[in-house]
Amino acid sequence: MKNILIILISLTFTSVSYALKPDRVYNLTPDSLGLDYTMYLIETPDKAKIKVWFLNAHDSVDNGNTLILSYGDAGNMSYWLNQAVVLNQNGYSVVLFDYRGFGGSSDFEMNPNQLYYNEFSTDLISVIKWSKQNLSYNKLGLLSFSMGTIMSTIAAQTEQVDFIVGEGFVFSPAAIQAKIFQLKQKEIILPSNSDEYEHLIKKIEVPMLLYSGSKDVFTTLIDSKEIVSQKANRTLIEFAGNHLEGFSVLSKSYYGELYVAELDNFIQKI
Repeated sequence: MKNILIILISLTFTSVSYALKPDRVYNLTPDSLGLDYTMYLIETPDKAKIKVWFLNAHDSVDNGNTLILSYGDAGNMSYWLNQAVVLNQNGYSVVLFDYRGFGGSSDFEMNPNQLYYNEFSTDLISVIKWSKQNLSYNKLGLLSFSMGTIMSTIAAQTEQVDFIVGEGFVFSPAAIQAKIFQLKQKEIILPSNSDEYEHLIKKIEVPMLLYSGSKDVFTTLIDSKEIVSQKANRTLIEFAGNHLEGFSVLSKSYYGELYVAELDNFIQKI
């Protein structure tokens, strides 16, 4: 295990994008890392084909929990294999998928200046439903990053999971839009119903764990504290870092060790 993790540290990717920047090319694949995985294509209700990689935890370490990873607005699921491998080797089964227009999923015409599309939540909902129908688990949770936290929030309104974990959690799309214009003088487009999003966060009933970087200027620590304050079953882990640097900062003897320890502790209490 240590040899794989050493390789992954050198490939760690952190994305800070300012709107949609999909990548169709995989920079890594599970088999290139010698991982045991299965590939699936899932069809959404509107006939999009969503590509999935499933990393099943080995029997010797399996903790019974499955995580569906929903990433941010850039790259594709291969950019998150670093985190997925660490989680998998610590007992979690991991479902990675590409939104339509990303990686190996169906084509989807996008305006690169749009923050997100509601169709991405349809993709996540379809992956959740597929996971419930086809996978064995004790608990099924969402692990979301940046824009992916928007998708998890929307998906959780209609498709039940056992818990939600988020890093770089978006509290207000309009605030992100304003921040991007302030820092980059870039005009970002939001979906027409984006003003409903903050209310949806308050409606989430399942336990939530938020990781938040104290130096994150986009999805701020203040925002995460506000989200956590809304319900008693929400937990905040603060780290001294920037946007999406949690795995790197919360490391000890191997990449993400402290990150996973906090996740383990959270799930054990559910």
